[in-house]
Amino acid sequence: MKGLPNTTKFLWFATVAVVGCAGARPTAPAPAPAPAPGVVPFSTDSINSAIVAQGVTRRYLHGPAGPWAVHVLDVDLTQCYSAVAVKGADGAAGRMRTSTMLGNLAASRTVVGGVNADFFSLASGAPTGALVSNGRVITGPHTQPVLAFDSAGSAHAVVLRANGSVTIGGVQRDFHSWNHADPAGLAWYDAAWGRTMDTATSAIEVVLDGRDPSRVVSIDTTNAGAPIPANGGVLIAGRNADTTVRAMLLALRVGDTLRIALSLAPFHPRDAVGGRPMLVRDSAVVAEVETEGQASFRLRNPRTAAGIARNGKRLILVVVDGRQPGYSDGMTLRETADLLLALGARDAINLDGGGSSAMVYADPAAAGGLRVANRPSDPTGERSVGDALGIVKGCGGR
Repeated sequence: MKGLPNTTKFLWFATVAVVGCAGARPTAPAPAPAPAPGVVPFSTDSINSAIVAQGVTRRYLHGPAGPWAVHVLDVDLTQCYSAVAVKGADGAAGRMRTSTMLGNLAASRTVVGGVNADFFSLASGAPTGALVSNGRVITGPHTQPVLAFDSAGSAHAVVLRANGSVTIGGVQRDFHSWNHADPAGLAWYDAAWGRTMDTATSAIEVVLDGRDPSRVVSIDTTNAGAPIPANGGVLIAGRNADTTVRAMLLALRVGDTLRIALSLAPFHPRDAVGGRPMLVRDSAVVAEVETEGQASFRLRNPRTAAGIARNGKRLILVVVDGRQPGYSDGMTLRETADLLLALGARDAINLDGGGSSAMVYADPAAAGGLRVANRPSDPTGERSVGDALGIVKGCGGR
């Protein structure tokens, strides 16, 4: 890269030609890397590119001005790849390293890479936003955006909404929390969340068996957390729900029946992971990058982000190392958004960062066939996280 001006530099990647010798068997051409972006918004002193698999390119960029160490996994989803949401436990709770989750997935799927995903509760490991895995809603949506994949495998950055209703004695009540707490209203929890409810002071938990209709098994007003039936669920009125809603549940008796209806809008994803905030929308940096969270959240930190291009058919996963002076300071949300734009994203979403940031890619020379690309910032190394996003071989979904 010597000789280029010390401003924004073009990214150049070498192509390797395979030349056949006289009399040698013809050799298939080497797989081509994903299209290189035109420019990045900082000068670079190191750029490397490698083919992980046909349609999957790994890149490393280092910018001395930050300094920034940037890891990119560029995936052409049309080359028979799918993105899958991965949880390292049976239910919403629990934490596991990204590399371990993807290593476990590799026992049954061909994994080419992946990154850590949503923010999560340090106490329980439950993701704070939506987690949908193979159509199963493990944690429901709230108000934050998600990276979602439809039944054809195309990527979308959307805000999902849960639409639910309960009908008791011909009277219908709507609610909007599915495997997600609503202290001021009704919420529905099913077995995808886990085996028991979390403790909840002053909540009313109606345990229900079966669906359409559901039969009341018990009504629990203790704070111990009710069990969740495998073929039913728990309808819960939060401690701040209005008195009419609470009275409606308290009036139920064991053996009563009611009907629960649930859906997600604008569509029910095959897989989805949460994040915040949106970084790029319609090829423009969004205002949230200047206002999201407390001031420390917007400083330079390790980052994980996902960009979408080519109408959802190209996925750009990025991890920026940080908190390591002399190697990489990390990026602000604005800097991360500018980077995703330069890499070609039309839409982009911020995922969990800090010590959680981790990128994994397939490497036959690595133990287990997977290698961590970046340098996680925690002194103890890669952190256990709530969920991950894996890229696997497979066309149009699972």
